[in-house]
Amino acid sequence: MDWFKRKKAKAAPVEDRLAFSAEQDFSFVQLDKSIHDVKFETKPTTFFKDAFKRFCKSKSSVTAAIILGVLILMAVIVPIADGNDISRSNNITESHYLPPKWFPSGTGWMDGTEWVSGVTLDPATMRPVQTDGSVYRDEAIVSDIEVTEDYLSQKSEGVLKYGQGGAVTFFPTKEGFDVDYMSDVFTYLPINETEVAYSFEKEATETLGGNPLWTPVLYVQDDAGQWVVGHELQEAGRSYEDCSFDLGEILADVVTEATDFRFGVHVEGEEGKQTSLYLKSAALEVNGAVNENVSFTDATALLGGRSSSWTLVSQGAQTGIYRSKMLLGSFRYDKYEAAFGEDTATFTSTEVDAFIKRGWMTYTWGDVSSFALTEEGETYCPIRTVDRESTSSWGDVSSRSLTGTRSRYRYLYYQGYIAECTDQIYYLFGTNAQGQDFFKIVFSGLLTSLELGFLCAIINITVGVVWGSISGYFGGWVDLLMERVAEILGGVPFIVMMTLIVLLLGSNFWTFLLGLCLTGWMGMAATTRSQFYRFKGREYVLASRTLGASDARLIFRHILPNGIGIIITSGVLMIPSVIFSEATISYLLPGVLAFQGSQSFGVTMSTAQQSINTYPYMIISASIVMAVIMICFNLFGNGLRDAFNPSMKGAQD
Repeated sequence: MDWFKRKKAKAAPVEDRLAFSAEQDFSFVQLDKSIHDVKFETKPTTFFKDAFKRFCKSKSSVTAAIILGVLILMAVIVPIADGNDISRSNNITESHYLPPKWFPSGTGWMDGTEWVSGVTLDPATMRPVQTDGSVYRDEAIVSDIEVTEDYLSQKSEGVLKYGQGGAVTFFPTKEGFDVDYMSDVFTYLPINETEVAYSFEKEATETLGGNPLWTPVLYVQDDAGQWVVGHELQEAGRSYEDCSFDLGEILADVVTEATDFRFGVHVEGEEGKQTSLYLKSAALEVNGAVNENVSFTDATALLGGRSSSWTLVSQGAQTGIYRSKMLLGSFRYDKYEAAFGEDTATFTSTEVDAFIKRGWMTYTWGDVSSFALTEEGETYCPIRTVDRESTSSWGDVSSRSLTGTRSRYRYLYYQGYIAECTDQIYYLFGTNAQGQDFFKIVFSGLLTSLELGFLCAIINITVGVVWGSISGYFGGWVDLLMERVAEILGGVPFIVMMTLIVLLLGSNFWTFLLGLCLTGWMGMAATTRSQFYRFKGREYVLASRTLGASDARLIFRHILPNGIGIIITSGVLMIPSVIFSEATISYLLPGVLAFQGSQSFGVTMSTAQQSINTYPYMIISASIVMAVIMICFNLFGNGLRDAFNPSMKGAQD
C-alpha cells in the first residue's frame, strides 16, 4: 500500500508537487536604492548614570538610602530644632526616668503610663505610698486600684509603717540566754477588775521558734529602782494557747493599795538551742476596757512605734516580726501627669518679680489678695494660686517669698528645660536619670558619631587611595617598601594604640579621630593597590603609555576610574565601621577610652546600659537606632557595589 502511494506521487505533474508557484516566491528589488546604517534611537549615557540606573533597580538599597538619609537629616535637625535642655540636670525628680510617650494619655500603649504593681497601701487611706513615705499623686492614677494581701516577716521601713497584725518574735542573740519582754508601767488598783491576756502564733512557736519554755510574769521594782520579776502568773511551760489571768485573784494577798507594775513574758534560754517566742498580742483589761497605753493588739504597730512601747530587758536580745499583713495595690500610673502636674511650692521674690516683669501676673507685696494672672500668664505663669506670703531674715538681710500652687511643667518651661509650654509633653524616647530628653540625646550623639565617621572616612579614603595608587602603579621596590611600612603599623593592636594616644593627648573628639585614622587607611590602600594591579596591564593603558601619557594621567584618567566602584563602596562602608568602633569602645570602656566633652553615640549607650534592668527603654531605643543605621549603611553599600561593578553582584568584597 505504501509502495503504491509513492509511485503515484512520482507520477504526478511537477506543478502539482511544488508547494508554491514562482509568482509567489520571487519579487523584483530596486537595485539603485541607497543602503546605510540605521541611526541609534537611544541616547548616550555615562558610567555614573548607568550605575545610578542599576542602583535604582535594587529596592532594598533604595529603601535603605531613603531611611539613611532620614536618619542623617534627623541627626542634624533634631539637636537644633528640639529646644529641650540636655546640658543640665532637671531638679524635678518625678521627671527623671519618664517612659516613652508617643500618643496621648489613655491610649494604653506608648502613652507615658506604666502598670505599677505590688505598691504598699496605707491602710488608713487605702492610697498607695512609696517606701520613702511620699504618696502617689491621685490625679496621676488612671485606673482602679486592685488590692491584694501579702504577709511579710521582715522589719523593713514599709512593713513597720504600714503593716498590720502579725506576731512579735523575740529571741536571744546567744544560746542559753534568758529573754524578758515587758510593757510600760501601769498602776494596779485592787478595787479594779484587772486581767492580762496573751495570744501566740502557736504553730510558728512550736516549729520555727524551737518550742521555748516561757512564763507570764509581773515586774516590780527592787530597792535600787530596777525592774525585776516579782510574780509569775503561772508556772513555766510550753503551752502556746491563748490565755488570760485575773490579777485580783493572784495578788489579793500581796497588794492592798495602788502599786506600779509592768507585765510581760520571760523566755528561758536553753544551752545548745536557739529559741524564740511568737507573741501576737498582750492586753491589759481594766474593768472590761483595754488599757491602750500598755497593751498591744497589733504586733507590727508595736514594733513600728504606732502603739504602746515594750522593752527588751535582757542584754543581747532582739525582736523581729512574723507575718505582718501588707495591703498591696496595682494600678496604671501616668508618670507625665505626676511629673508635670500641680503641687505646692514656695517662690522667691526674685522669681515673683521675674514673672511680673514678663507680664504673666500682677501682685502687690503685702497683699495676698492682689494676686492675679494675666491672659498670657494663664498659659505660661508657674504660679496658679497664692496661699500666703512669708518674710525671713538673716541678720540685716530679709527676703520675701510666696507659697502656693505651682504648675510644674510651666515652671520647667520658665527654667528652660522644655521647649514649649503645652498641656501635653511628649518624650519619644523618655528621659534619663537627669530628666533630660533622651530622644535629643540619642540624635545628638548620633550627629557626633556621624561627624566622626565622615571625617574619618574622608581622611582614610584620601590617604588610602594615594598610598595604594603609588604602591600599585609603580610596584617593585616602591611597593615592597610601602607594604612593609603598612605591615608594621598594622601589627600594633588598636586598643594599645588608642590607649597610648589617650594617655598622651587626652580623651576628646580629635584624639579619637587621630586613633582611628592612624591605621584606618590601610584597608583602602590595599583595595586601591589590588585594583591598580588589576588594570595597569590592560591594553588601553599600554596604548595610552605608548602615545606618551604621563604617570599622573594614567593613574587618574585610565586606571583609577575603572576601580572607583569598589573604592566608593569601601568608603561608604567605612562610615558605619567607624561609628560601630566608637560605640563599642565607649560602651565597653566608659571613662577609659571614650572621648569626653561630647555626647557620642557610644557614650549615650554606655550611660543607658547602667539602667538596663530598671529602665530598659533607653538602651532599647538607642540600640534600635544603631541597628537601623548599620543595616541601612550595609544595604546602601551593597547596592553601590552592585551598581558600579555588576560583575561583583552578590559577592563579598
